[in-house]
Amino acid sequence: MEDRAHGGGRVRLRAELDVIQAFSYPPILRGFIALVLAGCFFPLAGVFILRLNLVTLRFTLMHAALLGAAVGLALRIDPLLAGLLFDLVAIAAIARVARESGLALGYVSTFFMVLTIGLAFAVIYKAGVPAKDAFGILWGSIYTLSRIDLVLIALYSVAIVLFVTLLFPRVSAVLFHREIAYASGVREAALTTVILLFVGVSVALLMQLIGALLLDSILLLPAIIASFTARSTRGFFLQACIIGAFCSISGFFTSFALDVPASSAVTVIAACLLGAGLIYRRLSRRRS
Repeated sequence: MEDRAHGGGRVRLRAELDVIQAFSYPPILRGFIALVLAGCFFPLAGVFILRLNLVTLRFTLMHAALLGAAVGLALRIDPLLAGLLFDLVAIAAIARVARESGLALGYVSTFFMVLTIGLAFAVIYKAGVPAKDAFGILWGSIYTLSRIDLVLIALYSVAIVLFVTLLFPRVSAVLFHREIAYASGVREAALTTVILLFVGVSVALLMQLIGALLLDSILLLPAIIASFTARSTRGFFLQACIIGAFCSISGFFTSFALDVPASSAVTVIAACLLGAGLIYRRLSRRRS
């Protein structure tokens, strides 16, 4: 028994040393910091998506970011910056078309979603962009982030926290009901546009960080889980951030322990928490 205990202690010590040694490599340290920042603060944008029903817009922004990445690779500029720029342009175009045409935001988003993915494939074909490079943004990698990428993620995290904190009463009013907020004197159109911009930046940055196929594990799942137990808008934001931070940090260290990609570990943990939340919600309804 003592030998087993000593053996288990040696294994744990070796694992701890491996993690400490891993942090001595700048790409791994940058990836960890970026993942923690994303997990802590990007779920704020997920709350925007849920409250304003912007799920269709999220797919549009994924396609616009893919188009930007393809153009960036063709012009040999940073795909992240190009994808971010194209997302911002798409947001501005969608907001203006929806406002001037009177069409629902979902209809306009669907049009741009089809348009951008068609243009993306055209650019990839005509510019001779290698498919593996263009579609690398679909799965992403936290260990390929540059210092500029990390700075962008940090600046965005500060910006969205300040936006939600300083303008919380107005943001809450818009999330509750846009027409009522407008009637109450809130500049609903301007605030909605800013919210859309934050959602667009979130999608572009997360596609580079963990990939388009897994971005919901940080962007949406924490917000969905928080919606099961939150009793107020403030609690909704706070719980989403706490859950996102837990998923990102635990997922990172789980990936080391099991030798799996960090993005996969984060996604599995978030999905398990979502399953537990659904069970809790069902049991609560039965009791009530």
